[in-house]
Amino acid sequence: MLLLGPRSDPQLAAVERALETRGVDTCVWDADDWPGAGALTYHQGDQTRLTVDGMPADGVHTTYLRNFALNPRLSEYRDDLEDHPFALLNQLREYQATLESMLYSLAARGVRMVNPLETQDLHTRKPWQLERLDAAGVPVPETLTTTDPEAVRSFADRLGAIVYKPVSGGGHAAVLTPDDLDADRLSLLANSPVQFQEYVDGEDIRVFVVDGEVVAAARIVSDELDYRTADHDVERIPLSALEPEISEAAVTATDCLGLAFSGIDVIDTDGGCTVLEANPSPMFAAFDEKAGTDVAGALADHLATPAETEPAAA
Repeated sequence: MLLLGPRSDPQLAAVERALETRGVDTCVWDADDWPGAGALTYHQGDQTRLTVDGMPADGVHTTYLRNFALNPRLSEYRDDLEDHPFALLNQLREYQATLESMLYSLAARGVRMVNPLETQDLHTRKPWQLERLDAAGVPVPETLTTTDPEAVRSFADRLGAIVYKPVSGGGHAAVLTPDDLDADRLSLLANSPVQFQEYVDGEDIRVFVVDGEVVAAARIVSDELDYRTADHDVERIPLSALEPEISEAAVTATDCLGLAFSGIDVIDTDGGCTVLEANPSPMFAAFDEKAGTDVAGALADHLATPAETEPAAA
């Protein structure tokens, strides 16, 4: 079993522990070592060989891809980004290209990826993700992504309450106010597109889906629009008490995006639900700790199931 991500990440650490309790041998490609330590080798010759820090990928049947942690916006890169930004961006790009090539090579040999590499950027391409969810019949909020001030004014005039957020993540949602519709404020859209959505009133629910089944759900209790901006509580929702339409929407969203594991953000409305986003590599450790869910265990059970085909040596 190959685990790829920062060993300091609570999600990866929880999955590693859960797999060990199930007697599964694991190998960690530790993204905390990159760039710098942890030698990467992709040797293409008579037989392609892949190694990280001297550890070969032979015999791997499944990979849990948490993340590469190669985002220049991360705090650990702040000094390098200020001192030599172009060198840092090139460095991270080369690491990313090598690691992605390694994963595509493993996938071509029959190694199962959870989740597939091509799905990892779904959370950074939210307009496309929402279009796919909508096409699959998943209820989503009406959304406008634009740099056009007039489009924003028209959208707000028609729908009333609006929230806005970054297109690719990395920031928090906020309510659109009359001051935001000021000409000077809207002129800033020329610098970058922004995503605007109709405001949906209701309870924040996080639903976790593994292998086509809902394995956990929790209610997020907060007075803020974006619960990440303040202290909040999480309460486990027994699966028997989860509204069927929420379960159905979460499973459909996961399936239509080609995911084996997901965290679905849902607003439980009066008489229905609205899906805000599907996360292809969701954070779950805090939910397990605070709400008593066992997402790590459910994910470990899925990962420990051998792939249908035996992978070739890597």
